[in-house]
Parts: sequence; structure tokens; C-alpha cells
Amino acid sequence: MLNPLALLQRLHPLLGLFLLTGALSLAGVVTRPIASLALFWPVNAILLGLLLRRPHLATPAGWAALYLGMVAVDLGTGNDWGSALWLNACNLGLIAAGWWLLSPLPQALLTLKRPQGLLSLFGACFAGAAVAASMACLTTTGWFDDTAWTTWLAWFSEQFSTGLLLLPVVLSAPRRPSLAGLRLAPADVWPLLGLALALLAVLLVGGPGAIAFPMLALLWCALRFRPFTVALLGLLSGVVEIVMVAENLTHFGPLHKGAGVDTLASARLGIAVLTLGPLSVAAVGAFDRRLLRRLARHANHDSLTGALVRRALTQGVERLLERRRHGSDLPISLLMIDLDHFKTINDRHGHAAGDQVLRLLARLLSNLLRREDLFGRLGGEEFVMVLPGVRTDEAMLVAERLRQGVERMEWPEGIRVTVSVGVGSLDDGTAGQPLEQRLARVDEALYQAKAQGRNRVVRAA
Repeated sequence: MLNPLALLQRLHPLLGLFLLTGALSLAGVVTRPIASLALFWPVNAILLGLLLRRPHLATPAGWAALYLGMVAVDLGTGNDWGSALWLNACNLGLIAAGWWLLSPLPQALLTLKRPQGLLSLFGACFAGAAVAASMACLTTTGWFDDTAWTTWLAWFSEQFSTGLLLLPVVLSAPRRPSLAGLRLAPADVWPLLGLALALLAVLLVGGPGAIAFPMLALLWCALRFRPFTVALLGLLSGVVEIVMVAENLTHFGPLHKGAGVDTLASARLGIAVLTLGPLSVAAVGAFDRRLLRRLARHANHDSLTGALVRRALTQGVERLLERRRHGSDLPISLLMIDLDHFKTINDRHGHAAGDQVLRLLARLLSNLLRREDLFGRLGGEEFVMVLPGVRTDEAMLVAERLRQGVERMEWPEGIRVTVSVGVGSLDDGTAGQPLEQRLARVDEALYQAKAQGRNRVVRAA
């Protein structure tokens, strides 16, 4: 027999899906100024994005919760059973078509971490809107009715444009939003101001060409912000322009007679497609920045252990010393660590085991680091830890704790591992000396530790 608590836990996400669908459907219902079609129907795009971000919700029960949420709102707002059941089946057809096309794709494409994902979103929005519009024509007018094309275009343009505007926002949204992401640099204000002025120009100038006015400002935003922010600004800009056209504030022509609905449909399609340009620029820029960060990491970090290479470590130490030359009085301690008898480990257990020992040692050393510390590999089995703000006597305690931790640690294949450590400071009697000469004093302490029998800590003289 099913536990009531387990049943509640199982129903909780379904109940949330049902309530979210109902709330979004109600938001769409209140935007129906033209005939019986909503000016915006956000349900389909948002729910498709949600299912793609949370695939575990795309179960038969989840699909049923979506459908029932839509039907419940339609019935509650005065629609008859037949219309509620079939028109929401059209909506479900769009979501299902988008899911079928997009769910097999890798998350990197869906979340716009690769710019090619925009092409997939475009195709899925097009196909889903075509499915929904075609299903709607089967019942509302019939394919051979004189108004079939107008009905199909009205449905298609709304679903397609809303999908293109909303889906990138849902898919590129950060999983853990933070207030830090809302901070604006002074230079970030200008493209936002430019977008506001461009939308004002749309209102003042009007005409079909005015829908392109925000493009330059959005491209400017694309050079400053990440894809999610650009998608959000594109959504805001698109919604404002569509409302202007629908309310005839931009002098596009009549909206309620003959080809008037076609005019709105044309404006919808143009506005939505125009926003893809800046979003593409933002996605390409974000991809390039991630690529440069990976290249920089590969150039600055040892591939086996993840520690800084000698060049990057030297640059980091030079920056610390530069801070000292500009008034900082923080001490800087140095630990030089050498793995004892490493050649013997390689000879007895093989180089693969030796590499594993180096990786585990680097992980242990990294766990002792603070954010401001530096950790590098000088080559072979020799590592360096640079501890700003730590005096030499405190660094001796860190080194001894490290030595004991290595000795007590369980190593693969029963290998016994110990380390010798030299401890010194970049301050003690070394002013004006080259960096390599400063490091040599600590390196000498390390060799003394090895000469005295290894597995010990020695302080530089």
C-alpha cells in the first residue's frame, strides 16, 4: 500500500506543473484583444523550455498535468468543452513537436553555450507553430474555407514569434540566479539607454521600417552582456513593439479588417526574427570567451595535476611582490615540497601509478589552499605553495600538518609516500634580489630536509 507521504512527494511536482500551466494560461487569456486569439500565449514556450531544462517532468503524468491545467483555465473563463479540449490539444501539439526535435540535443546547444543552438531553436519554433496552426485550422475553419490562410497565419505568427522571444530566455537562464549578476558597470548603462531611446523612436516615427530601430542597440547590448541578458532584453523589446503594432500606436495600418491581422502577423514575424541577430552575436561572444578561458587554463596549468606551471607561478609571485612595493606590508611565505623517492615509486609500480600519486598529492595540497594562495608545479615531483599574509613560523605549522597528512594518507597499491618541505619567506633579507635568487634560499632548505633523511620540514636560514 502506498504511503500517503510518498504519494504527496510524487504528486508535488505534478501539482506544481498543473498550477504553473494554469497561471500562464490565465496570463495569455487576458491578452485577447483581437478576435479570440491571444496577443501573447506564453504557456507553450515556457513549458517547452521547462521540460527541456527538467526532462524528468516529461512523463505521461507530466504531460497530462500540462493539458489539464490549460483545459481548466479555458473552462473557467467561459469556453465550451469542445473548444477547450481541441484548442489546447493544438497547444500540446506545439510543445510535443518542439520536445521531439529538441530533447535529443546536448544541453550545450539548448542552453546557447554553442551558438549553433539558435538554429535548432528556430527550427523547433517553426515546426511547433506550424503543427499548432494546422491543427487549429482543422476545427475552426477547415482547410478549404476562405479564411483558412488568415487563421493559419494568425496562429502561426503568434506561436512562432512568442516561441522565438521566450524560449531562449527560459533555456539560457542561469540555474542559480544571484544578485551579483544584476550589478551594472557604468559602461553597461549606455546600451540600455540606447535601447530605451530606440523603442521611443519606434513610437515617434512609426511605419513598418521602425521595427528595426532597436537592432543597433540590441547589438550593442550583445557586446556587453551574456546571452541570457540579451535574450531578456530582446523579449522586452519584442513585446513592447508587438503591443505598439497591435494598438496601432506606430501607424502600421488597420488591424481589424481584411488584411489587418496579416499586418500584425507580418510585424510579429519580423520583430521576433530580428532579435535573433543580437542573440547570435552574444552567443558567439560568450562561446569565444569560454574558449579563451580554457586556452588560458591549459597554458597556465599543468595538465596532470592542475597546478600552475612555472611561468604562471612566477607571474603570480611577481604580482604579489608588486603589491608589496606599493605599500602592502603582508608577509609572503613559501613552501617547496618534494615527493621522496619518487623514482623508486615509478620503477616498482610503473609510471601510471606514479602519475596517480602526483595527482592525489596535488589534490591534497590544493585542499589546504585559501583563495589568495598560489600553488604550482616546478617539474617532476616538486611543488610550490605561496602563502601571502602568512609569517614563516605559521608556514612551518602548515608544512608540518601537510607532511603528516601525506604520511597518514592511504595511497594506491600500498605505496608509502612521504614529502620533504623547505619553508622560507620572500621578505627575510631578500629585498632587491631577483625572484629566482629568492626561491633558491627556500630550495636550499628543501635539499637540507632531504639530506637529513627526508620526510621532514626545514626552515630556510
